[in-house]
Amino acid sequence: MGCWGITAFESDKGLDAVEFIRRRLPEDGKLDLETLVEALKRDSWNAPPEVETAGSHTSVMALAELMLKFVDGDVKRLDDEGDWNREEHKFCAVTSFTASRETVQWIRNYLFDTLHHVKKHAGSQTEDGRKWGGWFEEKNWIGWQEHMAELVSRLDTLLESSEAEVELIPLQRPEYQEMENNRKAEHLLQNQLGL
Repeated sequence: MGCWGITAFESDKGLDAVEFIRRRLPEDGKLDLETLVEALKRDSWNAPPEVETAGSHTSVMALAELMLKFVDGDVKRLDDEGDWNREEHKFCAVTSFTASRETVQWIRNYLFDTLHHVKKHAGSQTEDGRKWGGWFEEKNWIGWQEHMAELVSRLDTLLESSEAEVELIPLQRPEYQEMENNRKAEHLLQNQLGL
């Protein structure tokens, strides 16, 4: 089907990347951005293409959207109740999502450069009589560019931190602290029962 909207979450490539990431969620709930990027790079299906040849939706775009869902505390909708495995591989079970500034910068630059190259390529297509960067409607072409610019801007905001490592889940949120406390209590009980 390809894509049905401007976000990576509205594309087959983006949803493939999200499912790839879901299958790699750590049991301890501690997610690391560098590990995800390296796994995506090694995967033949989800490896990010070179920015010069990247299309409008990539695994890196999906990863950036996923990062911002964590920052915004909006991951619950990613765990659809109809999922194939309700007990495991839930994004809402992630209690920590850390990212080095270097990796956030790499994702930001990848998106920025992709936007630049797609716009440049669209300009040459216009000379050939094709328009809107391959989109069916101008509003989607404009919307995608705005979405990419917004992702870059939000990542720039994360990079304003002087810390070498950024926590993408604000730990002071009561629901995450409660989840972490429940997880610790469950592991303690399992250890006591020898499980």
